[in-house]
Amino acid sequence: MKTARTAIATLVGAAWLSACVAAPEEAPLGAPGPVNAAIDGVVDDGAFPFLYVRVERLDGSLVYERSAANPDFAAAAPTGETWMRLWSMTKTVTIAAILSLEEDGVLSRTDPVTDYIPEFAGLRVLGAEGEAACDAPLRAPRRAMTIEDLLNHTDGFYYPFTGYDCLDEAMRAARLPEAASSEDAIARISGLALHPGGLGEYNYGIGTLVLGLVAERATGMAFDAVVEAHITAPLGLTETLRYTLPEGVETAPQMVGADGALRLARPGELDIFGGPVPDYAADTRVFLAGEGMVGTPEGYTAFLRMMGNLGALGGARLLEEDTVRDWYAPKTQLDSPYGHNGFNIWVTSGQFDDLPDQKPGLLVGGGYEGTAFWIDMDAGYVGLIMSQVLGPATGGVDEVSRLRGLIYEHILEPGAQP
Repeated sequence: MKTARTAIATLVGAAWLSACVAAPEEAPLGAPGPVNAAIDGVVDDGAFPFLYVRVERLDGSLVYERSAANPDFAAAAPTGETWMRLWSMTKTVTIAAILSLEEDGVLSRTDPVTDYIPEFAGLRVLGAEGEAACDAPLRAPRRAMTIEDLLNHTDGFYYPFTGYDCLDEAMRAARLPEAASSEDAIARISGLALHPGGLGEYNYGIGTLVLGLVAERATGMAFDAVVEAHITAPLGLTETLRYTLPEGVETAPQMVGADGALRLARPGELDIFGGPVPDYAADTRVFLAGEGMVGTPEGYTAFLRMMGNLGALGGARLLEEDTVRDWYAPKTQLDSPYGHNGFNIWVTSGQFDDLPDQKPGLLVGGGYEGTAFWIDMDAGYVGLIMSQVLGPATGGVDEVSRLRGLIYEHILEPGAQP
């Protein structure tokens, strides 16, 4: 990076995670039978319409692959070439592009967002917390919003699940996926109040979407072109990781299971934006940098291997090693017993509620409809557990974490203690 490291990254750093990422020692693999049975079981029981699981080493060699589909809900089991909606797994690609722009000197994480989006100069913060918050006058932010706030979700933005009716209703009414242009999206966002926690408090939300708008203003390019120039073209992934679906390709139907049984989603039920969702059409002009990509498991796994290899893949170096180490160094949630957050990537402590403890130090992330990934910087693995369902009918069990734990217990590190 051409800019200074943050103090927290230097203090708590990544030495315990990735001292020897380049050439991890390959341990003998175990038997996949119990994992196969667990995957098949949750699909046959109707918790997921389908599951696709893939694990690779950092050199791209396939370690494990399993696909299962319930014929009542899925026409066929997916493959590594099946197109899926990525939702918040888009954020990781966006952050890679932003960090690349920073290395190139196009922008800096310390820059005020209003340097690029002056329309945000009028943003105001909900003036109180608690039951009376929506009746209180709005207040000015106590400091400038920076690009680093957008990277950390400390920007005051949110999704419409805050519990503050005025914020949730305004976000739903903004209907961001329906914006006609980036300028229209900026205008819609400019009309939102920020979370009462204000700048500096973690609130997961549309900050990464805003990062894409910042990048467009900084480069003069549409954000899909920024991603292509900095990420997908150098990695050879332009045909497997993108914002629009190839001609004639459709993704799986939208399914929900939050009420205890799988069924087709009703119109508008995928409510992360209050009803409208990305359409991935060829004429898309607003690229939702936090939510809007589609891709194949093979394509996304290759992207993960770039990060696992500290910024390089197949002879192409996208990011400097120190940039990647800083990416997952502790930034927020530092008091959590379950791990910490880097720039929108969670580093696990190994502790889980209602599950046996698992291997610590995994870099994990996921998306709105049952898409999930992890990177094992220590042993040199990347993995995906993919479906397309909002609220799988699992009875509250974190099946993704459970399955990942079983993969380590029975295949990757049989006999190892967490």
